[in-house]
Amino acid sequence: MINTRWKQLMHIVGISDYGETPTQAVSYQPMTLPVFLELVEIKTKLASLFPFIIGVLFSYLTYHTLNGLNLFIFFLAMLMFDMATTAINNTMDYHKALDMTYKYEENVIGRAHLNPRIAHQIIFGLIGVSVIFSLILVYRTDFLLLVLGGLCYIVGIFYTFGPLPLSRMPLGEIFSGVTMGFGIFFLAVYMSYYPELLTSQFDWERGSVTVFFAFLPTLRIFWHSIPLVAQISNIMLANNLSDVDTDIRNERFTLVYYIGVPQAKMLYWFLASIPWFYLTVEILVGYYPIFALLMYFLLPIYFKKVRKLTAYPSKSETFIETIKTFVLFNVAWIVLLVLSIFF
Repeated sequence: MINTRWKQLMHIVGISDYGETPTQAVSYQPMTLPVFLELVEIKTKLASLFPFIIGVLFSYLTYHTLNGLNLFIFFLAMLMFDMATTAINNTMDYHKALDMTYKYEENVIGRAHLNPRIAHQIIFGLIGVSVIFSLILVYRTDFLLLVLGGLCYIVGIFYTFGPLPLSRMPLGEIFSGVTMGFGIFFLAVYMSYYPELLTSQFDWERGSVTVFFAFLPTLRIFWHSIPLVAQISNIMLANNLSDVDTDIRNERFTLVYYIGVPQAKMLYWFLASIPWFYLTVEILVGYYPIFALLMYFLLPIYFKKVRKLTAYPSKSETFIETIKTFVLFNVAWIVLLVLSIFF
């Protein structure tokens, strides 16, 4: 009965071969650690690690406060959920693949002969652990975190899950950039500074709730997250540029499909330039000390890698250049923040 209902749910969200391989017989292999790490794409977790670290440093530099326990719990919840959403993405790509070469030779589930049911169990397990940690944070901070966290979970899950996932629409860059670049950054600050940002107070006698929302500090946090929003959006854009032909064969119509490859490359250059615009503004207004100018020595290396990706977008050959630019700028930014705290 449960299995029948589960198959009905899979059909509703667009999966017709749950746990089955109709085109060929497969002898399923056990889950191993290397396959698990590939399923959750552990190498891509930098996209959530950097917003967390930079958010923590920004919080201490600006507000001189840190709550170590809250931050540790939030980091675990964030990591578990990030791995879950990546596993959902790989699982949905496997189920919805129309290109059999991709399904059985490129997708980790097909290539490793992994039983899709195991992938589903891992996804539910990771989400369950993440939810438990998140509820602990709600208890330790404020009820409104339940609303903020709920929105993040909804976007993260339906980014690739469902009949019309966001990743198969021209919305992936926006949602990934904002939820990870701003969302993780804001929550990393919120964990230590929540009484001054967003709190609620219940009046049980009147049956009312009063919400305090610090608009200008939140706007300031958003401004400082813009480099991360742009860079994470660019990672998604580079991924879609590199996979545009495969995506079309699998009826995955991303932003690149709608605006065209030449315009997507122009957008890539624009997004790659935003972090340097942000840095220039913050040096001019005095938020960062004068030695921040040393970061400009990285400009030739940074834009050489940008040029390499746009000259020949390829998942196997040049996509790594986008990750390298992401790491290059943000490691330098972390060093700048640490030095700014001390000096």
